Amino acid sequence: MMPDKEAHFEIIDKNYKALMHLSSPDPSEHIEWSVIIIYYMALHYIQAYFDATCEEHYSNHMSLQNRMREVPQLRSIYGRYRQLEDDSRKARYDGETFNIYTLRNETLKSFQKIQDLVLSWLENTDRNSYNLYKLFPPN
Repeated sequence: MMPDKEAHFEIIDKNYKALMHLSSPDPSEHIEWSVIIIYYMALHYIQAYFDATCEEHYSNHMSLQNRMREVPQLRSIYGRYRQLEDDSRKARYDGETFNIYTLRNETLKSFQKIQDLVLSWLENTDRNSYNLYKLFPPN
């Protein structure tokens, strides 16, 4: 059985806790894993959107991307989502390294936009959004 919207939010919460652990005490020590986790948090926000609005769940990345390009609300964040996914793949498979500057100015900016828009579309006033900038202060 595929997760519903609330199950996706629970996964996001667990990922946030892992991110808190990785970013303390030195946020630059495990940046690549942070990039990966941030991507998965964004993925679950997108999945929660689909589960809540059309009860659709996509089991592979290509189907999800295709559907994102078809949905007017998601088109505006598609590029940001793809950047997070690409960076996650680079960190996982290519061993690419990232720094705090890139994380704050690209990764977190994209994540915050996705999170804020999805939560506003779902009208989740009871759901706290995560300010990931607090976990990764500037040098």
